[in-house]
Amino acid sequence: MNQSLLVGTFANEHDLLHATKAARQRGFPIVDAYTPYPVHGLDEAMGLKPSRLGAVCLLCGLFGVVTAMAFQYWTMAIDWPINVGGRPFNSWPAFVPVAFEVLVLFAGFGVVFAFFGVSRLFPGKTAEVIGPRVSNDQFVLVIEAKDNAADGDSVFDLFREHHALATEECVPSEASSGAAPSFSLRKWNIALIVLFALIGVMNWIMGSDTQQHNVEFLPEMVHAVPYESFAKQDDLPRKMAMQPPPEGTIARGQLPLHYQANPKDAEKAGKELVSPLKASDETARKRGAVVYANYCLMCHGGAGEGDGPVSKRGVPAPPSLHAEKALKIKDGQIFHIITYGQANMAAYAAQVPRGDRWAVILHVRELQKAKGAGK
Repeated sequence: MNQSLLVGTFANEHDLLHATKAARQRGFPIVDAYTPYPVHGLDEAMGLKPSRLGAVCLLCGLFGVVTAMAFQYWTMAIDWPINVGGRPFNSWPAFVPVAFEVLVLFAGFGVVFAFFGVSRLFPGKTAEVIGPRVSNDQFVLVIEAKDNAADGDSVFDLFREHHALATEECVPSEASSGAAPSFSLRKWNIALIVLFALIGVMNWIMGSDTQQHNVEFLPEMVHAVPYESFAKQDDLPRKMAMQPPPEGTIARGQLPLHYQANPKDAEKAGKELVSPLKASDETARKRGAVVYANYCLMCHGGAGEGDGPVSKRGVPAPPSLHAEKALKIKDGQIFHIITYGQANMAAYAAQVPRGDRWAVILHVRELQKAKGAGK
């Protein structure tokens, strides 16, 4: 009796999965299951062993790391040592990014080629048992029928119990008779590979004249003409290499303040501007203390009494930060004063960034609280 294959076609993956589990429980020899996409749990239902592609991926990745590190060490420390800022030639931390990329490359290609090799897949191979649609839009379970191993009626009954759309019996010799007569696509691929190999060999044999430059495509992109930032350039507007920013543009982090340097706008800023920092922000308070010591202490003094070192050497002393007017002034108005200046105080917008100005205000409030607590 010739060996035959019993084939069941199902409507969805659930029926296929349950039929596979039932077939294995009853001892039917499962040949394979075909699905258009991976079905979770199907490999366990068929009794397949865990895939070894994970181990292949690990080995290929390790080989890629070793190869990349060895190649970089050879180029940077042996073949062409370069002193870069006095660092050692074997500066392995700098090799890590390239090693990681090569790890991914080797692991990815290694898994793909290993999968094709184990599965015996190659361009031009056709389905010999079921047909070309078997992995397109069908869920198929194939069971082998042997002498006294599985009764065909019992297998077909199992298929129908799990809502099979169709059942049939195939003989491998008959199933393969309708396949393509030869692997024509495979032959074409082999021919192309041989052709490319011959082209590579001929190119290596003929070589090239290393004294001659290769043909350059778009040479103006390769040999750009450099200019100094402040050099004269007749072809550009304003006849300068460095151009001013386009009108209406705003630099990152430099939103404009629509105020003028006058008492009226200072009062307006006190009503409109609100500090983005919270009084409980310890980091901002510490930063404010540092900025105050660098820019404010020489006039206002360490405690804000207006007794800084310069006020003792002929410079008019500023009013105390603990005066009644200073205690009532709003944070936005203080920000305006720091930004645009007031009376004898110069503007500090160019020296102190916005965030530091708000941090200084936090420190000033802390000084005022400390003075009030001591009364």
